[in-house]
Amino acid sequence: MNASHLFKALSRAVVCTSATLGMLGSGGLAHAQIAVGKPKFLGNIIAGNPPGNFSMYWNQVSPENAGKWGSVEPVRDQMNWSQLDTAYNYARSNGFPFKQHTFVWGAQEPNWIGGLGAQQQAYEVEDFIRQYCQRYPQTQYIDVVNEPLHQPASYREALGGAGSTGWDWIVWSFQKARQHCPTAKLLINEYGIINDANALNRYKVIVNILKSRGLIDGVGIQSHHFSMDNLAPATITQNLDSLAQTGVPIYVSELDMTGDDATQLARYQQKFPALWTHPGVAGVTLWGYIEGQTWVANTHLVRRDGSERPALTWLGNYVRSNPGSGGTANKSIVVRARGTSGQERVTLRVGGTAVQTWTLGKTMTNYTFTTTLSGGSTVEFTNDAAGRDVQVDYLSVNGSVRQAESQTYNTGVYQNGRCGGGSGRSDWLHCNGAIGFGDL
Repeated sequence: MNASHLFKALSRAVVCTSATLGMLGSGGLAHAQIAVGKPKFLGNIIAGNPPGNFSMYWNQVSPENAGKWGSVEPVRDQMNWSQLDTAYNYARSNGFPFKQHTFVWGAQEPNWIGGLGAQQQAYEVEDFIRQYCQRYPQTQYIDVVNEPLHQPASYREALGGAGSTGWDWIVWSFQKARQHCPTAKLLINEYGIINDANALNRYKVIVNILKSRGLIDGVGIQSHHFSMDNLAPATITQNLDSLAQTGVPIYVSELDMTGDDATQLARYQQKFPALWTHPGVAGVTLWGYIEGQTWVANTHLVRRDGSERPALTWLGNYVRSNPGSGGTANKSIVVRARGTSGQERVTLRVGGTAVQTWTLGKTMTNYTFTTTLSGGSTVEFTNDAAGRDVQVDYLSVNGSVRQAESQTYNTGVYQNGRCGGGSGRSDWLHCNGAIGFGDL
């Protein structure tokens, strides 16, 4: 960092008064979505062109079908990325986390894969993963394996089959995903977990195998209408408690509920709070919301004319007034970061108040802090000098990860010839400055 850059960084840092930092509940995440500023995202799917009202409601994106292998490569070696490009670029342009769905799944796999030998099958699976990771390097989450209990990949023997763990083909898939997408959070995804204790226990075995190898970052539980419509809230909580024992964050991945207006409203009112307030749940993704565009009739939340069904109106009011923290005032914060020299210091601020300062090592490390404070959160680089830079991977709140490169407030990144002079979306602090991570 030269003297000119340092002066500009210091000048910029002066602007970041406590009052300014306290406003970062909206700063860096200045959107009108239902869950803006919450510690958990509330997302939805995109199929084709993004709906014009998507950003009115949702702040996380999953592709409905465009990321499935059979959609990307229906003909061997002829890749169709167009719809996946659209969903990914929309998420990036809006600062929304993007989750790839999915790499390895027994349904919607290419028809041609069954005609290959085992060695060729394994090569093609890895090639799909590799090409995806090269094309979409800023993906935050990936459903690496989908429905291993109910719809395992037809080519699983080529990936190791059951092997010594009973699930070697899943371990192989996660190893390849970790190799080619090292910065993404790797998830497994399955249905029936929220309502079936036997499936839940089998699922936990897989999760623990992956966890013991450092390969998994989240557990997806599909929560479709066939599991949710008639499920008691107490059972939801009981099964979430059991799954949370793995110590891996839970992502409600494919939520929908059916019914006429009154029935659907009652179902959301009865069941959604059990999901949203559970401390083990890090995010919720609904599976469609526009009438005529959902995979099952009467799961929509917005009518064709753009009006909201009662369940959506209730959902918006509920999430905006509920922190989603599981009913506890304590917030467990993790800042994952490193310095380039091992002399860098960063300070965590909440609502403009400095609550913790750490001196960073040169390898990525999790720095933790627990607080009851609320307000805008920032990670601030405080002692810039020659040869000193800071890389922040993410800040997480009660297990809900907020990637640094997804945030639009970064006064310490050097862009367009000055500190804080660009989009802000970077995990680097080259100057004294701060990254804003939204409300706690």
